[in-house]
Amino acid sequence: MVDRKTGNEIMLAALGRVKGILGAVSVADEDRQAILDVEQEAENKSLMGLGKVINAGVREVLHCDWVFAALTDMGFEWGCRPNLLMKKGVEVVGEEVTDKETMSRLANDKNAWFMHKNFVVYKDKVSFPQDVMNKICYFEIPCHPADWCVPGKNEIECHSIVYSFPSTPCDVFLKEQYFAGLDARGSGTVLVGVRL
Repeated sequence: MVDRKTGNEIMLAALGRVKGILGAVSVADEDRQAILDVEQEAENKSLMGLGKVINAGVREVLHCDWVFAALTDMGFEWGCRPNLLMKKGVEVVGEEVTDKETMSRLANDKNAWFMHKNFVVYKDKVSFPQDVMNKICYFEIPCHPADWCVPGKNEIECHSIVYSFPSTPCDVFLKEQYFAGLDARGSGTVLVGVRL
């Protein structure tokens, strides 16, 4: 297994090869709690018009052995996985859909109702909007595998590499803390975690 310094170099080089990532840094261990505090404050204020939003993805990344922050631009590929879920307990009852084929299939599904262009609610799993208004459902920002981050072959042995998108207040915190306050149009941040 590689040491932390070498692992950081390998991961920063891998992140630097990803289209749409302008820069990446290792997140200081002492900043993990500050990031969590900013996310918690954002969650306490979030209602998204219809319900509470929980950023489970950032929490999962912060529990990884190594954590990195990356500054992104419009060229960063978000992928086709849902970046927002609606859950009832642990069950997914609605989700963001960006894949055109899936959207087309769901448009013809009598069980699917599009809350807006890219968010589908599964009618047989939820009483909508009552379950949301009664706080039985909530929204969750999930964590995803970072398939786009590939360290060199045999350079680093890890269990998995995952990522999540921070809330807007956390995005601002990361930009101020790690990217000199850069807030160019179309820029964003992503948190990447490595499980050894």
